[in-house]
Amino acid sequence: MNEGVIALIGAGNGGLALLKVLLDIPGVKIKYVCDINPGAAGVLFAKQHNIKYIADYAEVLSDSEVNLIFEATGKISIFEDLSVKKPHEISLIGAEGSRIIYNLLDAYNEINIDLNEYKNNLEQKIIERTEELERANAELEKEMLAYEKLSRKLQEANEEKTKYLLYATHQLKAPFAAIQSYVDIMLEGYTGVLNQKTIDIVLKIRERCEMLTNVIKEMLELARLKSRDEGEPGFEKLDLINILSSSVQRCQVITQAKDIKIDFKPVLESYNIMGNAKQIDILFTMLLENAINYSPSGTEINIIINKTQASQVTIAIKDHGIGIPEKNINMIFNEFFRSNNAVEFHNNGTGLGLSIAKEIAQIHNTSIQVESALGKGSTFSVTFRLV
Repeated sequence: MNEGVIALIGAGNGGLALLKVLLDIPGVKIKYVCDINPGAAGVLFAKQHNIKYIADYAEVLSDSEVNLIFEATGKISIFEDLSVKKPHEISLIGAEGSRIIYNLLDAYNEINIDLNEYKNNLEQKIIERTEELERANAELEKEMLAYEKLSRKLQEANEEKTKYLLYATHQLKAPFAAIQSYVDIMLEGYTGVLNQKTIDIVLKIRERCEMLTNVIKEMLELARLKSRDEGEPGFEKLDLINILSSSVQRCQVITQAKDIKIDFKPVLESYNIMGNAKQIDILFTMLLENAINYSPSGTEINIIINKTQASQVTIAIKDHGIGIPEKNINMIFNEFFRSNNAVEFHNNGTGLGLSIAKEIAQIHNTSIQVESALGKGSTFSVTFRLV
């Protein structure tokens, strides 16, 4: 027996309403519409939809395909007659049941209509949102292209600035060297005897010349590092402790003059890295000089070597000096930046030493970590990958 084959008995207004709802349900087949009135509204509607009309339901009861009868006449006698005569395979739903089924099916159809409307609205919103995203992506691509163009221009400008800086500082080296030579000649008495007031002025000139010479040297070094050829790093296998020892030894002259002690105990183990020996030496020297310059007499600078992992070693330079204000921690590696307490303590600084150290660290794929407390000192740490 086929599923979902229905016969409708009674085709008045109630039968018509039920018929319309049943036709909207997928998988349901309405085979018969039965009514004694051939002009009933349900009969006319059934004929429009090629549903067979009959005046007597006897044919329905003998059709083995039918498995459900809706009795929509509302007459108890017809319902009782159908109940007695129908085969047990056919289910029968009376007028009250048909009304309930109609209400359920009508609600179901309304829900379907609402769902379809929501689906259509959702699809439209998805289309609109997709178009918005496509427009946003197109704008983003334009912005990225503009950013790349601007980035290239900035890079070119930076390269030009570096070239100009190299040229300008080179041009300044000779005049300052000449001034220092003339100052030394005057102080040595080759231009005649100078009174004390003149000597004091000339000594200040020499001091300023020395400071500016240091600035020029460090500007040249920083410019040279920034304009390096990335394809030719000049790396080789280095013994890190040997370089550190040389840097410490070179700085001992300054520490002795300031009565500052460097606590450094070279380890027997070799720590080999791939790097540029001259640059690593400059890195350690800059960090040591920074610690010396901002430490008071009678204090100690500690150098701590710590093998953090099997493949890494950290070199930490710890001083007990003036420390760095917390608000300035993120700015100390900027070119020419000096905190107020640093200027007050050591007025001849260039503000380039830490910038050079940072640049060298970046060239060697590492960075400098800083811990500091105002008035208690600072610790600068660099971690290297071992070979």
